Amino acid sequence: MKLIINGQEKELDCARISELLDALDLKMDVVAVELNKNIVHRENFENTKLKDNDKLEIVTAVGGG
Repeated sequence: MKLIINGQEKELDCARISELLDALDLKMDVVAVELNKNIVHRENFENTKLKDNDKLEIVTAVGGG
């Protein structure tokens, strides 16, 4: 399926946000996900289904000092 992630088209076979994060090697506890301009809460990553041409913005938390 074609997904647009942070402005870039990618072909991935992921049915849910949790699967997408696994495929991208991202940990669920350090990311924020926006799906089609709607914030998806972390507790909904397992249940939120993806479809062809969905647009996602994924940001990661970065620690520093």
